[in-house]
Order: sequence, then structure tokens, then C-alpha cells
Amino acid sequence: MRKLIFLILLIAFLPSVSAATIFFDGFETGTLPSTGWNLSSTGTKNWTNSTTNPFQGAWHAQAQQPGTIEPAAVMEHNVSTTGYQNINFSYARRLIALDIADEFQVEWFNGTGWTILEQTGGAAANDASYLNKSFLLSIAANNNADFAIKFECTAGATSEFCRVDNVNISGDKISDSTPPVVRLLNPANNTFTNNQLAFFSANISDDVALANATLHVWNSSSLVGTNFTALSGLNSIVNRSFALPRDGTYLWNYLAYDSSG
Repeated sequence: MRKLIFLILLIAFLPSVSAATIFFDGFETGTLPSTGWNLSSTGTKNWTNSTTNPFQGAWHAQAQQPGTIEPAAVMEHNVSTTGYQNINFSYARRLIALDIADEFQVEWFNGTGWTILEQTGGAAANDASYLNKSFLLSIAANNNADFAIKFECTAGATSEFCRVDNVNISGDKISDSTPPVVRLLNPANNTFTNNQLAFFSANISDDVALANATLHVWNSSSLVGTNFTALSGLNSIVNRSFALPRDGTYLWNYLAYDSSG
């Protein structure tokens, strides 16, 4: 008698994790620098909004004849990547009639120094259409509150342009299993007789990213009060003062959450 053996193949499909958008600017507000960009210039002109030939939408950022002293026009933005890793920096750019004396340059900041991602100095650039640029950054960009990006344009003729659109910073949300650390600072475990105004203070820290903390104060029978505080970064001192309703014994604690799962 023949025995038939059936093999069942089980395939597990894991949900894909797509990168989250940390920052995006298509310059559709129509105004610079109101969207958080810091502008500086060594010439008479700087980056501005324009409706002439955007990559997408109605507006883009443009520097036209900003000057010949490098860098003539600078557009810089701080973008905190706290809580994210595998940071990707992308943008669409179109350079018009730049000669070898002109320059378009893109950089990112890791908290201590700038890294150049694209530089056209010494080479002419005249794009027939927008070019999409994308860069996967080093681990120094991960979970970095001081992360920043910068666009520079140096060009001396009225026919020379630098155009930028759809600036995007994305990354993967960091998930960890370590909760925040809460260290109660004040008041100490003691008896106080001076007044009924209590001052509560705690130091809260996390390896990845803080989200919020809530103070709870109890007397012998019920909850007296709470206070919610939104947090960010890796370390924070939270303070709260309020009058206790009467003399007695009180218990207090801070409940803290991080933003990384």
C-alpha cells in the first residue's frame, strides 16, 4: 500500500513598514520664510516663492541672480528627527543656465557639522526639467533633535536660477521596549509645616523620544489633582505648583510615556 504524504507550506505575510514623513514643504503657502526656513544672503537677493514652472502645485522656491559671493543665497531649516531612524532626504530641483562660476549646493547638519550631498561648483548645469534627488543619510541623522538641511545658490546673471520643490524628510519610526525613566525631585518624603502650596518636580528621560507625562496627587481617600505635560526630546524637567486642599498625608507620582511604542 502506498502512503501519500501531504506537505502543507505555511507562508507568513508580514505587514510592510513604510517610511513616515517627518517634514514636507511644497512651498504652497506662497511665502518665504514664514514656513520656518531661515534665509540669509551675501548679495542683494535671496530665496523666494515663485509660480514660474513649479515641479508640482502652484509654487516653488527660487533663487534668481542672488549674487557671486559664495554662498550668495542660503535657505536653511531645522527638522528634528527625534524618534526616527533610516532618514531619507529628497527634493526636486531645476537649475537654469548655471555656468562653471556658479554653484548649487545641498547639505545636512548632524548637530556638529555639515555634510555636502550635492554640489555643482566647477561644472555647468542647465536642466531641461526637474530632477528628483534622494539621499539615504548616515546613522548620525537618526533620532537627532539638531538635524537640519540647507540649500545654497550662487549665480550672478539675471538668466540664472536655482529652483527647489517638494522638500521631504522621511524615516522609520523607532520602536523600543524600554519605558522612560522617572526620577522624583521635589517634594522629598518628609513633613512640611510652612504652607499648603506644594511644588512638584521630576526629571524624566528616555533613550528614544519622550511624549508626555501626567502628575497625580492623592490624599488618603481620593485623587486631589492631575496635570498633563507634553514632552519632547530625550530629557526633561517638569514642574507643577498647586495648593493642597488641607493638611494631611499625600502621595504623588508621575506617569510618563515615550513616543516610540
